[in-house]
Amino acid sequence: MHSSRLKITAATRAGSPRVASEDRVRTAPGLIVVVDGVTTVADGAEALGGTYADTLGEEVIALAGDPDTDLRTALAEAIGRTAKALNLALPTVPGSSAQATVTVARVRGTTFEAAAIGDSPVAAISHDSSVRVLTDDRLAALVGNRPARLEQWERLRSGVGRIGDQRHRELMQEIMRGLSDAVNVPGGYWIAGADPQAGLNAVVASWPLEELSDILIATDGTSVAVDKYGLLTWPQIADLCRTEGPDAVLDLVDEADASDPFGHRWPRAKPGDDKTLVHVLVAP
Repeated sequence: MHSSRLKITAATRAGSPRVASEDRVRTAPGLIVVVDGVTTVADGAEALGGTYADTLGEEVIALAGDPDTDLRTALAEAIGRTAKALNLALPTVPGSSAQATVTVARVRGTTFEAAAIGDSPVAAISHDSSVRVLTDDRLAALVGNRPARLEQWERLRSGVGRIGDQRHRELMQEIMRGLSDAVNVPGGYWIAGADPQAGLNAVVASWPLEELSDILIATDGTSVAVDKYGLLTWPQIADLCRTEGPDAVLDLVDEADASDPFGHRWPRAKPGDDKTLVHVLVAP
């Protein structure tokens, strides 16, 4: 693997000063893993996202480092090992079980390849600034038009409600309960939890490494800068990473979060989410 061609920088921070981040980044030569532990929303549920993310990240690094191992296979095996290590049992329960989104990317020969479960996208930027994005939008497609989500977003847009109020929390739990029959099944959505089959259902993409100038991997707390807030494009994020580093991008997203604490401008689940950004500079 031509890992010497890659210069990797990363930044990560918690979405709230009161709660530890559940995002994790792990790297090895030519290999990057980004895990976003899912925050539990059920009343009384133990916060397991960070613990799960720690274990899964290490397992993926150990398995995906072998270029002969398919990324989906590596993810499936890593999920199985994590479930065993943490004594997790099926089924995965949205909002209650230990879960995470996970994205793994690596150089394999002359190719850069990636696999993702959940909403941590990979943006591959070509020398002409064109962008190809790998993203897993299966959960967003399932949730987007559900009555509970529509009510939640309308309350925020109208100013009637605010992020974190009683009705907002009730609607979040209702959304999670409504997903119980759709998690880790064909036609539903997939998330890393207790079921290794999720790994085999990751979305995948690959690009010739020689065509790329920059690669970005972000958790959804950062990708909102592009797909929700409209603050920056992916090439602009890459430029900022080159000149000031990934932390400068996270600063901008933090400022946007703080400017809209109640979610009236940008309806969302939390005032601020954990943020991670990995920038890969591809040397000529």
